[in-house]
Parts: sequence; structure tokens; C-alpha cells
Amino acid sequence: MLLAPRGATDGRSQAVAYPCRYDCTVRARPQKVEPKVKCYCCSGEASRFGTFQNKNRVVQRFRCTKCGKTFSEDQPLGRLRVSHDKVVQIVKLLSEGIGIRAVSRLAQCHQHTVLEVLRVVGERCEYLHDRLVRNVTIDSLQVDELWTRVGIRQARTTPEDTERGDQYTFLGIAADTKLIVSYYTGKRNAESTFAFAADAASRIAGQVQITCDSFHPYPSVLNSFFNRRLDLAVMQKIFKKDTYNGSDPNRRYSPAPYASVFVKRIIGAPDETKICTSHIERTNLTVRHFNKRFARLGLGWSRKLDNHRRAVSLFVAVFNFCKVHRTLGTTPAHASGITDGAWTIERLIEEATRREPSLEQ
Repeated sequence: MLLAPRGATDGRSQAVAYPCRYDCTVRARPQKVEPKVKCYCCSGEASRFGTFQNKNRVVQRFRCTKCGKTFSEDQPLGRLRVSHDKVVQIVKLLSEGIGIRAVSRLAQCHQHTVLEVLRVVGERCEYLHDRLVRNVTIDSLQVDELWTRVGIRQARTTPEDTERGDQYTFLGIAADTKLIVSYYTGKRNAESTFAFAADAASRIAGQVQITCDSFHPYPSVLNSFFNRRLDLAVMQKIFKKDTYNGSDPNRRYSPAPYASVFVKRIIGAPDETKICTSHIERTNLTVRHFNKRFARLGLGWSRKLDNHRRAVSLFVAVFNFCKVHRTLGTTPAHASGITDGAWTIERLIEEATRREPSLEQ
């Protein structure tokens, strides 16, 4: 405040600044910066344009300031038009090894709705596994391939048809925590082995010992990705020659008698006490029990490879994060230090559909 001092005799007021006891600095209120929403058509900026209520939540709509097109915000479960409780029920039924048609009857919805839930949740579970299962430290990794068919039998396909016929799911499981570290579904060839080994090497940190079967691409492909941090051993079970001639009905679907096992150290110095494939073989049984698409001599086999891969992603997520292993007393993800405890199916869907914060401001 500017005031004239007392005792001024020249008739003119002199401006003198006296100190103020109060801080009169005006501070602007920080404005909340919302992330920019762009149009799907022309990539122009969009503004809010009303809301509407669906079965689960209030959905925000936007209108593009450039082309005038209106659209809705992204939903956690895509554009599913079913309630969240129905989605949870369908996922629970699928994770218990029930087929698509049986799930549609139990959940009282259409088969296409079940497949759409499988598509959305399966893709989200794949992203969840890719985000959380990183930099895992394990001592022993066991690798195996699990057979199934997609579409039709292999004898009725051609070599160029890579999406039908025999398909193999490559699984890599940690022997101590039972965590499925990596998985891949495709043909049993060098290309699928290459993709599986690249994914496994990107998730495992440090030195690791791997036990696999005698599939010939394994040594070279695994060595190319793991390099000097790999100890590789091959364990192959040998069975006697099957002399079944059809006379004994008890031998129709049983395997040939066990003869011996072949063990060979390929790379590095693998520990002999850790050369084993029992855990991955037991996991294969769990896959066939809790995924209808892997059941033999049934009608639940997959018709499309994409749906088959989504079903595998859903099973791996439920197995790692939700199913309590009886030997461990907890889930494999909790035993590996990835989560803070066992998840429910509701928690799994919530974590899988959680969107990352946008970096564009």
C-alpha cells in the first residue's frame, strides 16, 4: 500500500512503500489436465458429448471437432453387451473345463456370447501375463509340448494349412514354484520353437537350467537365446515296442510299457538332481482336465486357432493367479513373488481389464 508520510511541507505527497504483514501473492488454482481423446476416423481432437447408461456403468461419449463423428469411450470389456456378473460366471465355467455349449446352457446365453467373452477376456489375460511375468528368477525350467487338434484331422489338411490340424502348445514351467513362465501354440516345428524360446528368454533373468525332450530344434534354438546363462539337459523316456494286435480290449488306449529313460547333458553343467520332466507332465494333465479343448476322444476340440490360443491364455492366467496349488499352499504367482496372494476370478478380470495410464497429455 502506498501512503504519504506525515510532516510533508512541500504540498506534494511522496509515495512511500510500507511493508505489508500479509502475503498478498495471488496463486492460480492448478487446472486438471485431461488426456486428449482422438477420433478413430481422422485422429482429430474430440470433446465430451453426453453420456449414456449401459448394464454396467455410465459411458462417456465424444464428438470429433474436425469431422463431427461421435463415438464412445473404450470399455474395460470391449463392447460386450452382457452384465459383469454374467461375464464372471462364464469365465468361472470356462476355467473349470466346461465346453462352450454347456456354458451357454448353464449361463443361459447364446454360444456367440460365450465366445465373445472368451475372446475379450482371453486377450486381456494374454496382456496381463505379458506385463506381470517378467524378470523371473528360477533354478529349473521344464519344457514340453502338448498335442491337440484344431478344425479337422491332420490327415485331411495340406502342409500349407498352418491353422488347422495338429497343433502343439509349448509350455515352460518352473519346477519349484509351478509357475507357467512361457507358452506358445502352433505347429511342432522350428518356427514355433523359435517363438517359444524367444518369449521364455525375455521373461527369465539370470542363469537357468532347462530340461526338455529330444525334439531336435531345442538345443540350437535355446542356446541362441539364452547363450551363456543356459544349462541344458535332455530327458527322453523310452517305451517298449507295442505289440497290441486288437485282441485285448484293455490295451486299446493305454500306452506301451515303460522301458527306460535316456538322459544327456547338452549345454553347460546341469545339476543331475534337477534333470526332470515330472512337473511339466503333471501340468499337461491339468491342462487336459481344466480345458475342454484338450480333451481326447470328445467333441470339445477347437474349430479356430485364434479361439484356441485365447482359451490357453485364459487357462494360464487362472492357473498362475487363481488356482491354489496343493503342494505350495498358494498360487504359483504368489510363490514367485508376483502377487500378494491368491486372486479370485473377479480380481483377475479387474486386473486384466485395467488400462495403463495414458502418456499423452
